[in-house]
Order: sequence, then C-alpha cells, then structure tokens
Amino acid sequence: MVDTAMENLRDGMRAAVMAATGGAGADVVIDPVGGDTAMAALRAMAWCGRLVVVGFASGGIPQIGGNYLLVKNISVSGLQWTDYRARQLGRVQAAQAEIFRLWSEGRLAPRIAERLPLAQFAGALAALQGAKVAGKIILTTEHQGE
Repeated sequence: MVDTAMENLRDGMRAAVMAATGGAGADVVIDPVGGDTAMAALRAMAWCGRLVVVGFASGGIPQIGGNYLLVKNISVSGLQWTDYRARQLGRVQAAQAEIFRLWSEGRLAPRIAERLPLAQFAGALAALQGAKVAGKIILTTEHQGE
C-alpha cells in the first residue's frame, strides 16, 4: 500500500510504487479515489498494466490521456458493483460468500482505523471525506458499560 498523503503525489507515488516493485510498476490498480490519485497511479503502472476505476471518492473524475495508454499498453476499465446486483445476482452472492469465507478463515483482514459510536457518524464521515483515515471506520450501536 502506498500512502497518498505525500507532498508531490504525481512523482512521489510513482517513486514509491517503483521502489516497492523493483522498478516494474503496478500490474493492477483498483482506484476508488479518482482525481489526482488516479492520474498519479496511472504514471506508476507497469507495461500492460490494468487500471480499474471503481469510484471518485476525491470528487474528481480523472481525465486519462491516451498517451499513457498507448505508450505502456495500459488497459482501463470501470467496475460499477451495484450493476452486478441487478444483472448477475448469483455472481454477487457467490463472490460475497467467498469473501466472507476468506475472512472467517483469517485470510482477509480489513484495516480498521477506528471504532466509534454511531452518534459520532458525522465526524467519521468528515474524516473519510477529508481522506484522513487509513482503513475502515466501524460505527457501533453497542452501549459501552451496559
């Protein structure tokens, strides 16, 4: 994982990914952020890499230049998960079952940044929107001490 809270994201992400991959670049990038982060990720991709766009959490929709796609043979695709529920519900159910199986076996461990009471949802949402969280925020409905 690359921390995107760096001063020069455009060059810094590329340097971090190249260092982590021995100079090869990222084979696959799944991008839920968009904007400047997507553009920096595109520069950090390997030859014949694949960029999968799944959202625009930053609010910015990346304007992808064909030059990167051509020079590096990069493929870009979109993945709108909710469409699969309507069009291929069986595949969604099978995928979710597999994810939960892997989690129950301890083979998947989501990064939990914080656990907060539901009453603090506004602060949790603000932290997510401000990209100040590395991982998931869990909102609980349990009452402490009862």
